[in-house]
Amino acid sequence: MSSRRPSLAPPGRDSNPGRENNPGRESNPGRDCNAGRDSNPGSTDGRRRSSLRLSQSQMENSDEEAQVEDAEDEVEEEEDEEEEEEDLYQLDLQSAELSTDYWQIHKMVKYLKVGNATCTTIALVGLKDCGLHQEVCQIALKMVGGLEVLLNILRTSNLRCNVGALQVLEAACGHVTTRATVHKLGGLQVLQGLVGHSQVEVQGLAASVLAQVCGLSSARAALIRNDGVATLVALLRVDPNTLSTDTELAVAVEGAARALWACSVCKSGRAALLRAGGLELVGRLLSVSRPTLLVPVVGVIHQCIAEAVFRERVEASGYTSALVKLLHSPFPHLQVLATKALARCSVLEATSARLVREGGLEVLVSLLTRGGESYTEALIEKDPAFARDCGLVTDAPGVPRSRKPSMMPEGGGSVAGTGQPLVNALGDGDGGVAEPEASVLGDLNHYNAGAGAAVGDSELLEAVSEAIWHVSLLPEHVTAVKDLTAVPVLVALLHHNDEKVLTNVVGALGEVAGDPDCCMTLLRGGGVTTLIQLLRRTSDKLLLNVTRALGSCAAEEEALSALLQQDGLRLLWSHLKNPNCRVQASAANAICTCLQQETEGLAEVVRSLVGGIELLVSLLESESEAVLSAVCAAIARIARDPQNLAIMTDYGAVTSLSRLAVRENDSLRPYLAEAIAACCVSRETGLLFGQAGAVAPLVQYLETDDSTIRRPTCRALHRLSLEPENCVTLHQSGAVPLLLEMLGSEDEVVQEAAADCLRNIRLLALQRCKVQTRSARVTPRGSLSARM
Repeated sequence: MSSRRPSLAPPGRDSNPGRENNPGRESNPGRDCNAGRDSNPGSTDGRRRSSLRLSQSQMENSDEEAQVEDAEDEVEEEEDEEEEEEDLYQLDLQSAELSTDYWQIHKMVKYLKVGNATCTTIALVGLKDCGLHQEVCQIALKMVGGLEVLLNILRTSNLRCNVGALQVLEAACGHVTTRATVHKLGGLQVLQGLVGHSQVEVQGLAASVLAQVCGLSSARAALIRNDGVATLVALLRVDPNTLSTDTELAVAVEGAARALWACSVCKSGRAALLRAGGLELVGRLLSVSRPTLLVPVVGVIHQCIAEAVFRERVEASGYTSALVKLLHSPFPHLQVLATKALARCSVLEATSARLVREGGLEVLVSLLTRGGESYTEALIEKDPAFARDCGLVTDAPGVPRSRKPSMMPEGGGSVAGTGQPLVNALGDGDGGVAEPEASVLGDLNHYNAGAGAAVGDSELLEAVSEAIWHVSLLPEHVTAVKDLTAVPVLVALLHHNDEKVLTNVVGALGEVAGDPDCCMTLLRGGGVTTLIQLLRRTSDKLLLNVTRALGSCAAEEEALSALLQQDGLRLLWSHLKNPNCRVQASAANAICTCLQQETEGLAEVVRSLVGGIELLVSLLESESEAVLSAVCAAIARIARDPQNLAIMTDYGAVTSLSRLAVRENDSLRPYLAEAIAACCVSRETGLLFGQAGAVAPLVQYLETDDSTIRRPTCRALHRLSLEPENCVTLHQSGAVPLLLEMLGSEDEVVQEAAADCLRNIRLLALQRCKVQTRSARVTPRGSLSARM
């Protein structure tokens, strides 16, 4: 950040700051050289930091995979930071000694140790002109002991010296070793005290330095423990209207927002922010028209809404409307941050509806089209007729289009269809497939380069495609996405080389594939072929969305034919071996959708998969409820074929399903009951279920009011009742009263199955009565057996 004061000219008369002198260690000038390069302090604007900086660990977008800030993780992070600090220090040590600025920095630090206020001020001005934006100079400042002296100056009461020392530290803390040294020397406590200074300029500079130091997880944790978040939040208690006129106050608030942005990366920091009432204060600042302030403000909101409690508060407070307006910002970094925040929050139906209602979806589609222009043009050249039909081009055929080299692979088109998955591939309440997120330190460094700095196309596409994906989770919004011609652009982006972008694009296509028109667009654009090729990838996040998208497409007969011809079913089946339970569940769900179709020869295809049925049955031992539900649904489809049912029975499917019957899980019960009903097509299999103890637990399923459980349960009990021994178990388990109650159900399938089950029980009882009557007639009157 550029200096906040034009100069630090010494006052008219000398003043003694009365500071304590503890200069620390001095370097040996005999070992230094006078060779190197000159620095230019004016070149700091618009320049990105070096790649040697410490990166922060990425957060997951879902609540189930949220960060856990425990003591062991903090110790490990501190050890990693110490190792990286030493490595970087050794790496840059020689460069620092060879720098031409080394002697100048050494001389200025010697003047700082004099103790005179005028001399200290002049030395600070000289240090600012030494090119501290360069990492070599930052290392040199650390080597000559300048950081210790600067922190001692901050402990004095001289305002001018405090401001100068803070400005030097602000420029010098760009390197990880500098930040770590400031933290180890106790600089956090000093800086936290200066945040409460009476002068606004000192407050802002201290907060700005804290923002850089808190890029280290150990420093961030220490600040949160010392209640530093509440101190920073206090700086935000200002009237937003005054920030447009009071530049000094705006800079102070901006520094505090940057520090809170660094703290909000961890769960404990977000909790401290919520306790201090900082979320409401940060939300109020969204109305400010200062871009450099809006960037950290939106950054804080983006970090906070990783948790459901913050998402609900942000939506309830109406902050998402301000975020929608920021989509029109001319500053790319601010636009990307606003898009990321909306993408996370749009898993809420209210936020998703607001995006569509307030025109945010149009902006997102426009950004998507602009970012994927090269891929769209490649698709247009490959299939001009398809491009015209889906609305990608309106010009006449044969008109040349200037574009980049083609990025589309060779290969024919494919067909796709629609379908509803059994298990949501997102797997959590916020709808996020573990979203890959850039580190807060990287965002801060990008921010330091300028709010209007250029951002990568992949970064923007990643945020936009995720937002469109989450908006498409609601079926009523799929029509809006289709009307804006976003689907063919998404199809073209299936060939993007960035895995994060690809994951979000596939997720969006999986949602829109339920619409017939969108499905046809995916059909003609060759989407199914590309999705099948993506099954060979190794990323769990990508595979999760690919298997779900193929499951949606496989509901169409033509798409299923293409999938079978291109070995897609075998590839889906192979992912049942994936160690990730969510990928297993999504693959089983897609297989179930494929098996729903009454395609001729499909049962034989299943048998041709060597070890496929055995693998499917073995997953009944899984600990994941989602995997068990999807596998049970697939077994219910496979059992339609007698030969496949016989193979599953040989592999112990009856025993495994019977063991699952005792589980009290309402999400598993409908699929389990359906699987048992499908397997009981013969009396022999029904007898096996009865012997395995599956009948009595199924009776308890009728006690629920959920119709999705009652229907398959009644069907299963009806088929089990075909075996007399199972009828006895049903009667003893108290099934008759429950079945009589089912006769009054509004569902005709439930009525018919319950009536048939009661009929079988009653027939067995009548047969028993006839046997007893016949036996009584044969026995002589007055005999002992007759009396008994």
